[in-house]
Amino acid sequence: MIALATSNPAYKAAVVAAAFTVLAVTAGLGRMRRLLLGVALVAVVDVVLNFVSAHLGRTVLFSLPDGVPALGGPYTLEALAFGFSGALTIAGALLAASAFSILLAPHEVMDALPDVLSRSGTAIAASLNLAPSIARSFTEVSEAHRLRGWRPGGPRTWAEIVVPVVLTSAEGSIQLAESMEARGFGSGARTRFARAPLMRADWIVIASAGLALVGFVLARFLGWAAEWFAYPSLAAPSVDLRALAVCLLLFTPVVVWRRRA
Repeated sequence: MIALATSNPAYKAAVVAAAFTVLAVTAGLGRMRRLLLGVALVAVVDVVLNFVSAHLGRTVLFSLPDGVPALGGPYTLEALAFGFSGALTIAGALLAASAFSILLAPHEVMDALPDVLSRSGTAIAASLNLAPSIARSFTEVSEAHRLRGWRPGGPRTWAEIVVPVVLTSAEGSIQLAESMEARGFGSGARTRFARAPLMRADWIVIASAGLALVGFVLARFLGWAAEWFAYPSLAAPSVDLRALAVCLLLFTPVVVWRRRA
């Protein structure tokens, strides 16, 4: 929420650093490789897209003729900096949300919700389980095709992989729906075999996260966390130590949580 609530890249960078550090300590870099690759790809696309499309700002790096469709015009340092700021927002949001899929099992996400949101929790758990199942299906289909002598030959051959993966995922979704119906999903109140209790460290993390959010909102209200504008001229973001200290509360899980398998 902090990364989405401010335009100042300094505070966004603090959120990204906190989210990355927490995941690296609790989950390990080995489990984050694909996540980091995806986050980097999305961030680069955001920076390039804003740099190419926003021909604003006074610090012109180079220019293309105006007659070039969609690409003509000045390319400015301000547009590049604003794109980088947007990339920090996306990276912070993705890294913060990825903890639900990396550190928690789907049923833990569902059990954490109150009973009135049990069906929403089931949908969330199924969604979190969909991405890894598609990845496994893609690997299995690719390996099976390679054993039969298939070799990738460009975009034209992608359909030979994509179609089986989509059909396999659809079949898995149908089987999941049938299994849920056979077990009486939605016919009565949700039951649990055992509820995982919140430990002292968990309550500390919850309290620190809530305090960080409330503190940053208060910092914005008091004018400590100043906004940042890339246009029309680029300027360094203003950083207030009080607002930055609030962001540092997001590093609390690094201190109180142990490594999670």
